Amino acid sequence: MALAQSDSSLVGAFTGGKFSGQARMMSISTWNKADLSDYSAGAMSLTLGYQTLDYKGLKLVFSGSITQQLYSPDFSVPDAQTQQLNRYEWGLFDFTNPSNKNLIWRLQELNFQYRHKKIQILLGNYIPQNLFLNAQDGRMTPSLVQGLAFKYNITPKWQLGVEAISGISPRSSAKWVSVANSFGIYPVGLNPDGTKSQYAGHTSTAGIGVLALQFKPNSSWFLLASDILVENVFHTAYLKSEYRKSIWNNQQLMFGGLIATQGQVGNGGSNNSNQVYFSENNKPLILNARVAIMNKKWDGSLNFGRITSEGRYQMPREWGVEQFYTFIPRERNEGAGDVWAYTARYAYSFSQNWKLETALGYYNMPDVKNSRLNKYGVPDYSHAMLNIQYVFDKNLKGLSLQALAIYKANHGAFYDNLRYIQNKVDMSQLNLIVNYKW
Repeated sequence: MALAQSDSSLVGAFTGGKFSGQARMMSISTWNKADLSDYSAGAMSLTLGYQTLDYKGLKLVFSGSITQQLYSPDFSVPDAQTQQLNRYEWGLFDFTNPSNKNLIWRLQELNFQYRHKKIQILLGNYIPQNLFLNAQDGRMTPSLVQGLAFKYNITPKWQLGVEAISGISPRSSAKWVSVANSFGIYPVGLNPDGTKSQYAGHTSTAGIGVLALQFKPNSSWFLLASDILVENVFHTAYLKSEYRKSIWNNQQLMFGGLIATQGQVGNGGSNNSNQVYFSENNKPLILNARVAIMNKKWDGSLNFGRITSEGRYQMPREWGVEQFYTFIPRERNEGAGDVWAYTARYAYSFSQNWKLETALGYYNMPDVKNSRLNKYGVPDYSHAMLNIQYVFDKNLKGLSLQALAIYKANHGAFYDNLRYIQNKVDMSQLNLIVNYKW
């Protein structure tokens, strides 16, 4: 939310604040290969929020949402051939309860914020803005976290950020849970030895700590170094940098790079080897790079990603989606190692109202039976995306329409086992979204 104005009295600050809201309607339709189940569902939600005026640097922010189904299948019924449950449409509602679709109430933001000179402090529920912990894309409501966030502007060029997170409310859920109990709300996949993961409900951790240091000497370049420590489970250290340079005809050239490493902390979440979330010998290295050319109307990029074979990149999907340069909506590389990823993206703004975005990617994955490096059994695939958005103005300012279409094609061996195909590859999907913010 935007910063509110200040007021000299406490009563005036609380009563003179600003209301905000969002009305959202969304449908998802997925078509799978051959005789596998197809799905379609629609929902609508209303989010209302309020933030007080600033009183001596202090303000209060809170919001809540309600979601109602428009139509949907029975998410408790698995596909007849694979015995797998729905993947995408269920996310419009509550992953913790397949029958919870009507009037899903959810407390979202509820926090106190304080600003004084170089210091910013936030305490309570908030939307995280991290490369790995974030609101996520799509669906009806975002992922949120609960804890303390602190920022200190050391100098105009240097900023220090610290977060201590004790609770999570994942996207597609209605409740707040501890960090420990957020593991395994989404499907858990396989252990490195091929057995089904059992970390859900058995992971022990006190919470998440985030340390970030950003250096931005000018408008052309920034450098971010960060470490995400999940007590007793694992940590993720990463370094990201981007550089922009003006070239010809008001265009900019951009180079971006990311390097990240992961390792076990404590016992990986449990003393029981079958219930460990992050194993001791899992030590992936993640590399991402981007070259882009852009101006005010269009943006094109070529992207490369690599996850080494020393382990599989893991991050609970309940916490966010990885903001890799090679990411394309409706699939992730979380849970995989020994990955080679290549993508091309292009976005064009026809006017202030119309915007088109396309992406095409190829992902070379480890063998689907190699559970040490392929937690969810995803074969090699190509991924195409077309996203069209129209934003209204004047009397309808705040209203937008969006159509997101994707297609994923299989290019790997699946051993005549359709469990490696359904909702993963050889599938197409259409998302239609109406959004109104005020």
